[in-house]
Amino acid sequence: MPRQTNDDRTGKQGSDGAPGFVGIGATIGIGAGIGLIFGTMLDALALGLACGAGLGVVVGAIVEANRRRG
Repeated sequence: MPRQTNDDRTGKQGSDGAPGFVGIGATIGIGAGIGLIFGTMLDALALGLACGAGLGVVVGAIVEANRRRG
C-alpha cells in the first residue's frame, strides 16, 4: 500500500512525495532526448534539442494541469 503524503504547495494528498515539477522536468528531458534524435537525423542538432525541450515543457504543463484538476 503506498504511503499517503501531503503536498505542501497544493495541500492535496498524494500517493508519493514527488512534487509536480519532477514530472515536468522528466517531460523536458524526454522531449530533449527525442529532439536530439530528430535533430541528428535532420542535421540540426541544436534546433532539435531546443524544439524537443520546448515541446517537453508544453506537454509537461498540460499533464500537470490535468493531474491537479482530476
